[in-house]
Amino acid sequence: MAMDSAPRPEAACKPRQVRVFLLEDDPAVAALVRDAVELQDWQLIHRSQCGGTVEAIREARPDIALFDVNLPDGEGFSVCEVLRKDAGLTHMPVIFITSRGDVTSRLKGFQAGAQDYVVKPFVIQELVARIQAHLAIQAREAALSQELLKTRLHDRVRQDIMDMVVHDLSAPLGTVKLTLDMINTRNLISDPSFTRYLKCAENSLEFALVMIVGLLDLGAGTVKVETQQLDLPTLVGRLVKMLGPQYELKRVALEFDMPPASVKFVSDQTLIFRVMANLLSNALKYSSGGDRVAVRGQFAAGSLRIEVTDAGPGIPPAERQAIFKKYHRANADRIPGAGIGLAFCSMACEALKGRIWVEDAPQRGSRFIAQLPSLG
Repeated sequence: MAMDSAPRPEAACKPRQVRVFLLEDDPAVAALVRDAVELQDWQLIHRSQCGGTVEAIREARPDIALFDVNLPDGEGFSVCEVLRKDAGLTHMPVIFITSRGDVTSRLKGFQAGAQDYVVKPFVIQELVARIQAHLAIQAREAALSQELLKTRLHDRVRQDIMDMVVHDLSAPLGTVKLTLDMINTRNLISDPSFTRYLKCAENSLEFALVMIVGLLDLGAGTVKVETQQLDLPTLVGRLVKMLGPQYELKRVALEFDMPPASVKFVSDQTLIFRVMANLLSNALKYSSGGDRVAVRGQFAAGSLRIEVTDAGPGIPPAERQAIFKKYHRANADRIPGAGIGLAFCSMACEALKGRIWVEDAPQRGSRFIAQLPSLG
């Protein structure tokens, strides 16, 4: 059957009118709905039979649909079920208008994919209010979907750029490392002052390579765990060698209080080193000259607890979970950074069957705590 009334032409300069689709064979009900819709300055598209309704809806793309249940050639339930299988019409609200008020009919309507149910005879103001409510819900969902899409696209672009940067940095940094190694092995620089600068360059390069590996792991979404007996003195020595000069340059004290090496603890030495390197780099970033960063380790009940305490501005309670997400940065307006170090720490601690969190330091600043079980 042909469409009983076609959409009215839209003025090119006006925003798109709300389109209401009505499937109803009772002329009196149709006239009542039409008057109410036109008072709202909406547009009504009306059909009185099931046949051709799905095609008409696909063509008109209404914002909401009102379906009668009993029609000359079928039921509105069946039409709704067909619409819900159309990917482009899945989210269009459907309200059933029917004289069937029993629970079974209501449940059948919801199972068919409807959002609401109005029983005849109805007050037209109630119907209009329900339409407005569902249009508002639809608008909010559309806005959230758009925001989610923009966020996903933004994250994808950022990840693509990060991947390209990491790829492009690997080659020149590898060349720099090779050059520094050659200078050391051939003793090309003998002046003690220049040797010190050379060591600083090597340490900075090592940390840059640690960050690049972290970026690659974050991009892959996983890290490889290789267990071995933990050697804390060697680990601490590496950290001091790599980050000590940066702490000295900023005049921030770096103190370690670690348990004896005699305790047997099996984990991934490289991953723990990378976690601590990121935590120490993060602590230095938020410290000022004269501050102190304290690193404390403790074995208890088969676990290693590592605490890194700084005297920085602290982390607001609302931020304490978000900072471990990729690209999120607290105090982003004051401190530069990419928001990847803590995200890597979280991923690595999870891979090591442990966890990491942050809390307030006793006096001021933050205390990051990694709790890691022995894997042996």
